[in-house]
Amino acid sequence: GGQAPRAFLIGMSADAKKEDEPFYADFTTTKKGDTAAMGKVWEVLLWKDPMWSGIYLALALVWFYLTTFGGYTLIGLTSVITLVHLVVSILTSILSAWREGDGLPDKEAPQFDLAAVSRAAGSAAGLINALAAWYWGVLHGRDLAGAAKVVGGLCATYVVGGWFDAYTILLLAVLAAFSLPVAYDKNRAVVDAQVAKLKASLDQAIEKVSAQVNKGAKPADKKEDKKDE
Repeated sequence: GGQAPRAFLIGMSADAKKEDEPFYADFTTTKKGDTAAMGKVWEVLLWKDPMWSGIYLALALVWFYLTTFGGYTLIGLTSVITLVHLVVSILTSILSAWREGDGLPDKEAPQFDLAAVSRAAGSAAGLINALAAWYWGVLHGRDLAGAAKVVGGLCATYVVGGWFDAYTILLLAVLAAFSLPVAYDKNRAVVDAQVAKLKASLDQAIEKVSAQVNKGAKPADKKEDKKDE
């Protein structure tokens, strides 16, 4: 008889703990519900396997070097890599068939899972609609907090764009992707505390601005009420 209330309380405490976590906490946690692709991406970015994470980071740095200082353009380097892959694949298949005497391998081409693609497309459409609805509220002044975030983000991108060119920003983004998630994962408590303080200060400032805006709108509403009388 006491197991049901106990299970209920445990579930409530787990939900409360999840609500207390910041929204970005889920991004650094690989769960069973994650897709295979996203799970592998986060394992690489969190350095679960240092060897493979180091290999991917090294490849990204080599790509950056070749497209900036090596004299290769993005399209040219992509063409060279594709050409090398094509030649190596053909030669490997021919040599394998010649050694084993079984002829060229009759392997099926990889295919997309249409159901998974449909689910992904539906999720993408839902995210786009949610983003459009949010930005629509920002444009019409219904979400001052969102407007403050957009203004801050645009000012930050303007400043960063004046300091660095596109390739340097791309390099910094790659380095951040391989460092910030694992740094947050190891210092979660400190980061969450500082972010909570910053968020509280921003919310307080936005509440003051919203109060002033609403206060300025009240006299107009009262005049309309008098006209109706």
